[in-house]
Amino acid sequence: MEQELVHQAEHLSFLIRTLNRKFRQYMMSQTIGCGLTVPQLHLMQELFQNPGITLSELSIRLGLAKSTVSGIVDRLEKQGKVIRKRNEQDRRVVHIDLSPEINELNHNLSLMRTNYLGGFLVYMSNEEIIGLINGLEKINLLMQKETQSINSIKSNID
Repeated sequence: MEQELVHQAEHLSFLIRTLNRKFRQYMMSQTIGCGLTVPQLHLMQELFQNPGITLSELSIRLGLAKSTVSGIVDRLEKQGKVIRKRNEQDRRVVHIDLSPEINELNHNLSLMRTNYLGGFLVYMSNEEIIGLINGLEKINLLMQKETQSINSIKSNID
């Protein structure tokens, strides 16, 4: 790989880690006292955006192992924050929803995230915003294709 591309890849990796850390710190600062971890907050946000999602789908969307997601759901269920519902047509399939009282909290968290990022976007031109979104979507798509290729290879080996 060309030296310039190596440098750019390293810089991009640094920026992603830094942005992720700052975003997590912000979310934690806004949720102090609610008794939730960042992974629990992310899971609840996914449930808010995708009500009735299955554990497998939730695992994929969060990029976490199914067993990890199952553990998070177990803890949230014990706290009365999520509800598991069996599919009536196929009892093996379990859908996960937020409990009714938690929907309001997640609505507020969603607004908080939007307002936080939106506060920075006002300092960017529309072209810069579109370029940033397009670049991130492209990287996401390329990473998704790479993950699919790796999973395909693994399934052929097994």
